[in-house]
Amino acid sequence: MKPTFLAAAALLACATSASAAPLQVTTGGYNSFGPALSADGSRLVFYSASDLTGGNPDHNFEVYVYERATGQTRQLSDSAGGILAGGNQTPSISGDGSRVAFQHFNVSGGYAYFQTQSYDLATNTLTTLTQPPGFFEQSAISRDGKRIAVSTDNLGVRLYDTATQTFSGVVAPWVLNMSLSGDGQRLAFETFSGVKLLDLGTGITINVAPQSASFNERPTLSADGRTLAFVSNFDPLGQNADGNRELFSYDILTGTFTQVTHTLGSYLSLGGLSGDGSRIAFSTGADLTGGNGDGNTEVFVYDLLAGDFMQVTHTLGAYNSEARLSEDGLSIAYLSFDLPGSPSQVFLDALAPQPHGALPEPASLALAVAGIAALGAVRSGRRPRR
Repeated sequence: MKPTFLAAAALLACATSASAAPLQVTTGGYNSFGPALSADGSRLVFYSASDLTGGNPDHNFEVYVYERATGQTRQLSDSAGGILAGGNQTPSISGDGSRVAFQHFNVSGGYAYFQTQSYDLATNTLTTLTQPPGFFEQSAISRDGKRIAVSTDNLGVRLYDTATQTFSGVVAPWVLNMSLSGDGQRLAFETFSGVKLLDLGTGITINVAPQSASFNERPTLSADGRTLAFVSNFDPLGQNADGNRELFSYDILTGTFTQVTHTLGSYLSLGGLSGDGSRIAFSTGADLTGGNGDGNTEVFVYDLLAGDFMQVTHTLGAYNSEARLSEDGLSIAYLSFDLPGSPSQVFLDALAPQPHGALPEPASLALAVAGIAALGAVRSGRRPRR
């Protein structure tokens, strides 16, 4: 069974402790998805078909922002016609919490057309970025909200400047998934030919995970642009001979890999990274701490500084996924739903501070190409059950 839920004030009071129970942000009989946090965890965005504010009686998928200090939820989008006529999805929020980018879609003639939109939280201004729409679009936003990377299926990735309201030329071909560093200078993306990393200042692109790996998923950059994490079945260190889908961390400064997980056929999905890449959130059914003997899909965090795993969720029969970390690494948001058939809900939790220590500053991709010896082997640890 799920733990009891405390009020937002109690969660804030326990922000320095990993023992506080999580806060359930969404309720209702409709699904919620796509949580993302500002750098300090004070703002949480997501999309939901539930009527959380009284402004969504037709249960479209709408984008919401939750203000942690006040416990208030605000609806940012408002689409008419019901859930089968369109909606809004996949929001991302700038690190400073000033701007949200998301995808609006309309259904017409049996087809769904996407448009990327931007919402300025200070001025309550909604701007449509892409005209005409594409069949598929996704976006990522910089820490200051001034640069938005937009991938449109028939065009590729372009960079939108919110000050000039203009797009650059295409910087990358059509991609499957992508991630933008906090300063907007590095773009990680997944294509059918592997995982690639582009330095937008120098124009240098390197291949991180090769096409020979038949599975590469969800490349995600830390905000400082130093660490890239992704899921793959390749074997760069000789530690994945069975070709299982494992979580990898790539150090851009040194050009080296760490295989974070060593599992046997368990489901695994990457969530997000802290700002310096020293914490990685993901979900898996593997028992990494000794606290998941039932093989349920739980949320975990790996700490590169401490060298151990932390099991964040402890549920029976629930499915937990889409974990996202704040840039400071002290807040985590994720989805959870009881199987079978119940709607997914957004939860917010606090993590204990990390031990003292810091990772080196990022370097250019020119240094990364050289590379040095691989990082040390992963050690596992256990977090006490709550």
